[in-house]
Amino acid sequence: MPRRRTGRASGHDVPGAEVRLTRRGRLVRFLAAMALLVLVGVFALGRAVGAPVRADASVDPAPLLTQSVVVEQGDSLWIIAQRLAPQRDPREVIHEVRELNGLRSNLIQPGQVLLVPSVR
Repeated sequence: MPRRRTGRASGHDVPGAEVRLTRRGRLVRFLAAMALLVLVGVFALGRAVGAPVRADASVDPAPLLTQSVVVEQGDSLWIIAQRLAPQRDPREVIHEVRELNGLRSNLIQPGQVLLVPSVR
């Protein structure tokens, strides 16, 4: 005998109604959880193993020769760069000086000691 439908709403609206998963539903839930774990694992492994490659990475493993310069009154990184390497673009030299000294800006103070690339 077929079941009659009552006037009640689905089990989601009835307080205390349980949701029962079929065997297939449990299998799908398990497989989805495993796929998610595999994806997270692959992502984490890729982040741990794959070190980012810098676009400006040099093939030349030779160490950069440096020298020290004491900043004098009226000096700026631009002036120091022009004094050190007049044949080079001052912006490139300034970039190297900032990298060598960990400077976040172009501000320098008189008396400050800076590492600068040696003229080759």
